Amino acid sequence: MYLFFDEIQEVKMFEKTINSFRVSFDCSIFITGSNSKMLSAEISTVLTGRIIEFSIYPFSFYESEKFREKQNTMIDNAFYDYLELGGYPFRFNLTSKDDVKLYLNELYNNICVKDIFTRDVEIEKTKFLKIAKYVLVNAGSDFNPEAIYNYLKSNNGGKEYCNLRTIYNYLDKLEKAFLIKPIYRYNISGKKILSSNPKYYAIDNGMRIINVDSNFYDRGKFLENVICIELLSRGYELYIGKTYKGKVDFVACKNGKKCFIQVAYIMESEETITRKFGEFSPIKDASPKYVFSLDRMDMSRNGITHINIIDFLLGKVDIFLS
Repeated sequence: MYLFFDEIQEVKMFEKTINSFRVSFDCSIFITGSNSKMLSAEISTVLTGRIIEFSIYPFSFYESEKFREKQNTMIDNAFYDYLELGGYPFRFNLTSKDDVKLYLNELYNNICVKDIFTRDVEIEKTKFLKIAKYVLVNAGSDFNPEAIYNYLKSNNGGKEYCNLRTIYNYLDKLEKAFLIKPIYRYNISGKKILSSNPKYYAIDNGMRIINVDSNFYDRGKFLENVICIELLSRGYELYIGKTYKGKVDFVACKNGKKCFIQVAYIMESEETITRKFGEFSPIKDASPKYVFSLDRMDMSRNGITHINIIDFLLGKVDIFLS
C-alpha cells in the first residue's frame, strides 16, 4: 500500500496521524510540503530514524526542455527564457511573458501568505516584503544582515527601520519557505567551513524577476544563480571559496571530493579571460578547476577546464571531483 499526502503542513498535528498510519498498515508513505520547518522540526519529533528527506527543486533547464519537447512547445532562445523566468513547472503552460509574470506574482504572494504570514501572525508584512525584495534582487551579491539594516535605515531618513534580530528572523523564514538558500563560505587554505556571512541565492530566478524594478537585470548574477541551484539539485554540497586574495564562486563537494568553479557570463576580452582564470592562482589544492561561461570557444588553459554552461545544463559535459 502506498499513501501520498501533498502540502501536508496545512493539516494540524499531521505527524501523529502519519505515524498512526505507519504502525497500522503495511505501507510506504510519501509526504510533500513547501515549508522546511515541517520536516526539520515537526515531523522529526515523532518519526525520528524512520524518514528519508530530500528537496525537490523547480525544473532544471534540462527538465524544462524535456517538458517543452513532450508538450510540443519548443521555443527559440529557450535558455534566456529560462534564465529570466525560472523553472516553476506550471509556468511552462503559459505562452505570454506577461502571463508568466502574473502567475509568478500569484505564486510568490501565496507562499508569503500560506507558508509565512499564516504561520507567524506577529510578522510585520510590509517590513518582511521589503527585506525579501532586497534579498531576492541582490541574490548572489556580497551582502549581510548589517548591509540590509543600513539600506533600510538610509531609505528611512536615517532612522532605524528594522532591527537586526528581526532581519535575521525574516531571512530564516525566507529560507524555510524555500525562497532562498544560504551558501556558506569555505576557507580553502585552512580547509574550514565558515559559519558566518553566507551568500544568499534564490531557489528560482522567477522569484527574482518579479521583484526587479526594471528590465535591465544583472544577467551575470542570474546566471550564477542558475549554476548554484543546478549543482544543489544534482546533490553537491556547495560553498563559496575564500582565498587569501579573493574568492572562488563555488566549491562543489561530494563523497569527500571537490572541485572549484568560477562563473562568467561572456568572456569578451583577453583581460576578462586572464582575470577569471587567474582567480585560481592562490589555490594550491590540486582538485579540478573549472571556468563556466556561455562562450562556445574552448578556452581551457593552464590545467583549468572551460565549460560551456548550456552544454553543462543539458548534461552534454560534466565536472569531475578529486
